[in-house]
Amino acid sequence: MSVQIIVDSTVDMPERMKDRFRIVPLTVHFGAEEFIDGVTIDKHRFYERLVESDELPTTSQASPAAFDAIFSDVASVGDSAVVVTLASKFSGTYQSACIAAAEYDNIYVVDSKSAAIGSGILAEYALECADKGMDAKTIAETLEKKRDEICLIALLDTLEYLKKGGRISKTVAFAGGLLNIKPVITVVDGEIQVIGKARGSKQGNNLLVQKIHESGGIDFA
Repeated sequence: MSVQIIVDSTVDMPERMKDRFRIVPLTVHFGAEEFIDGVTIDKHRFYERLVESDELPTTSQASPAAFDAIFSDVASVGDSAVVVTLASKFSGTYQSACIAAAEYDNIYVVDSKSAAIGSGILAEYALECADKGMDAKTIAETLEKKRDEICLIALLDTLEYLKKGGRISKTVAFAGGLLNIKPVITVVDGEIQVIGKARGSKQGNNLLVQKIHESGGIDFA
């Protein structure tokens, strides 16, 4: 019996590793158009559409049925599994996975409390644990401790999408654009927090590096 690692499609990882994970896709909406993340739209096309569209895209969480389809396959071959999802405060995907997992004894769901590469780091660590022979329950317990060591920090190059999403007013976005404001954000316990602001890309990048160093630097291990 082996341990399979399952993730949702928002979890970022190197392309070379994707075939080692089972991936449950979310649905992306651009207006009335609907796409299956990673299946009918890839990241490159997503960002092209993001620039082209006047509307901010939305996503629909992965359904319990989508998770159950994979869980039943896992159970049919006698395997166990650990599921890593994006932060439950960002999406109902974690809850969908929990609902589906309730029907199985060997499926464990972990809220990454992060997103994108932050969730990806946790998923890769889960894979390492499985390769070392850990059982699914132990892997899940280990991930719940490990996730507190992961710090996701990013520099926002534009305020445009915060404005479109209603996070800031048009007035604030306009003023920020004139001043060329670049916010630096992080994710703490599944919530986005602004930890600094700079004017211009150069100062923004300097602030980003500073915040990374303050958080303990980058672990390349």
